[in-house]
Amino acid sequence: MRPARRVHGYWAETVARSPDSGGEWHLGGWWTPGAWGALTWIRQEGLRLAHTLGPGCDAASVFRDWADDRAYLRVQLAALLAGHPVSVNTRGPDLICTTGPADGGTGKSAGLAVEVLYSISARAVHRRAHALQLPGAHRPDATSPPPPPAH
Repeated sequence: MRPARRVHGYWAETVARSPDSGGEWHLGGWWTPGAWGALTWIRQEGLRLAHTLGPGCDAASVFRDWADDRAYLRVQLAALLAGHPVSVNTRGPDLICTTGPADGGTGKSAGLAVEVLYSISARAVHRRAHALQLPGAHRPDATSPPPPPAH
């Protein structure tokens, strides 16, 4: 029989990825003890990212519409409480500033248009009940850490 797992908190994060440029950027993260805190954080991140992307960006509209959909946010809260991850994802074009051969040797920044995938997500962090206890002498099944390697 496997030891019971319990929710130890929630992790939420914002990530942007660009397959075109081969990059991935962690834009923010937050740990909270409750599902409501995680959902509140990802909603605020959606609004922050929408503001940053600007009013003419389709990706920004996706985040604004999602943040305003109270009924769907309740569905996502229920999913988090049930132990399921939730997210809002969209994509859009962006410019990456570069210098070097792509700028024609001028040394000035040049904009390279790439597709960017934006993801804001939250998930429960599970731990087995016994993993929260440190091994010690009072437990007969506890093992000592291995000795450090010899130099």
